Amino acid sequence: MPSMSRSQDSFQSNTSSSPKDDTDKLYFRERQVPFRLVVGFLALFSAFSIVIFISGTNYGMQMEKKKSPTTLTIEPKIDSNNRQRVLVSSPEDFFPVAEFRRSSAILIGCHNQIRLMPQLFGNIAKAISGKVPIFGIVSDESQAIAGVELIRNLGLPPDSMRFLVNPSDSIWIRDYAPFILRYDEENTMMVDAKYRTRNSRQIRRKDEMMGIQFAKMLNLPVRSIPLLLEGGNMISNGDGLLLTSSKTLSLNKNGDNGYNDQQLVNIFSDYLGVNGVFAVAALDREPNGHIDMFMTMLSKNLAVIAEISPSVDPVNSARLNETARFVSKITTSSGPIVVKRIPMPPKWGDDWRSYTNVIFANGTLLIPSFSDVDLAVEQKVMEIYQSSLPEGWEVKKVNCDQLVNLHGQLHCISYNLPGFLPIDALIKNSYPKKPLL
Repeated sequence: MPSMSRSQDSFQSNTSSSPKDDTDKLYFRERQVPFRLVVGFLALFSAFSIVIFISGTNYGMQMEKKKSPTTLTIEPKIDSNNRQRVLVSSPEDFFPVAEFRRSSAILIGCHNQIRLMPQLFGNIAKAISGKVPIFGIVSDESQAIAGVELIRNLGLPPDSMRFLVNPSDSIWIRDYAPFILRYDEENTMMVDAKYRTRNSRQIRRKDEMMGIQFAKMLNLPVRSIPLLLEGGNMISNGDGLLLTSSKTLSLNKNGDNGYNDQQLVNIFSDYLGVNGVFAVAALDREPNGHIDMFMTMLSKNLAVIAEISPSVDPVNSARLNETARFVSKITTSSGPIVVKRIPMPPKWGDDWRSYTNVIFANGTLLIPSFSDVDLAVEQKVMEIYQSSLPEGWEVKKVNCDQLVNLHGQLHCISYNLPGFLPIDALIKNSYPKKPLL
C-alpha cells in the first residue's frame, strides 16, 4: 500500500522525508516521541493560577531529559445578509465542542482512501445509521463520486454519508480542522490554529488551509490563534475545561520565540474562552503524543483513561496511573471528575491501539476494534462504556486494523460539528447533488 512516513520532532533525531503526490497516497500521521512531562495548569486571570501553572511546569521538568509559532490571519469575506442564524444558545456553545453533546454533523476525512479502504468508511456509515449527518471530506469530484457509489453499492440510503470536496493532503481531519464556537448569542466563528509537519509545511499545505476553505463554505468569520495545535491532542468537557498532553506545551514554549506560561494562559482564555487548561504526560514512545490515544470524556465530569498492566509496560502503566490520579483531582461545575479505567492493548512493534480513540454520534459510540485483540478484552471495553454512558446510548465496534498501521484510529479521522451550527450549506455543496426544487 503506498505510504509516506513522517519525520521526527525537532527535539529528537531528525529524519527527512520527501514530498509525495497527494492524490493516491496514504499519509502517516506525524511520528512524535512525546516530551515527557506531567503538568497541570489553570487558565484563570489570577496570580494564584499562574503560580500553579509555573509550579507544575517546573515539577514536570524534573522528570524530563533535559518552534516558533506564527499567526495566520485570513478572514473570508462575510455576507452578513446571507449568514444563517445559529440556534438558540446554551452556555456550552461558547466553549470548544464537547463531543458527547449533540452534533449537527460529523466530518470524516476520506481523501483518496475512499478508494483504498472503502470497507472502513462503509462500516462507519452503517454503524452510525443515520443518527447524525455524515460528510466524507474528499479532494476532488472523482473521489466524491467514488464515495457515492460505495454507499449505493452497500445498499445504504444516499444520505447515510454525503461527500464534500475540500482539498486535503491527509485523512487526519481531527488534527487540522478548526475550533467552532459562538462569539455572541446569534453568531458563531471558527478559531484556526497553525498545523504543519515537522520539516516542511508544503507537505500538508492543503490541510493547513482546510479551515479557511470550510469557513467560506459556511460563510463564517475566522480568528487565527497564534499557537501550534493538533485537534487530536485537545479534549473539551464543554464547560470551559480543556485537557491536552505535554506535547502542546513543548510545541509552543520551546525556542527563542516561544510563549511563556502567562502568555499561554492568556491565549487559551482569550481565543477559546476556556477557564481551565490541564496538560498531562503523553505516552512514552507513542508517535503522535496525543491525549486521545489514552483518554476521552463521556460527560462534563466523567473521564475514561486507558490502563496498561505494569508487567507489560511499566513506564506507561505508571504514567497512565498518574494521569488518572491527577485528572480525578480536577473539579468542574458538576463536581470532581470521575475517572473510569479501560484496558489498552500493549504496543505491537511500532503500532499502538486504543479504545479511547472513539467517535460520538448522537447516541451511538463507535469504538475501534482490532482483529488481533482477545474478544474478551473488547467485550469488557464495551461493557465499561455501556455502563458509563447515559441510558439509550449504543456502543458499536468498527474494525480499525488498516488505520493502526497509519498511526491513527476513529477519532483521528473524524470531526464533530456543534449542534447549533446549521449545515444547509454543506448539504447544498455535497454529493450526491440534491435535485433543484
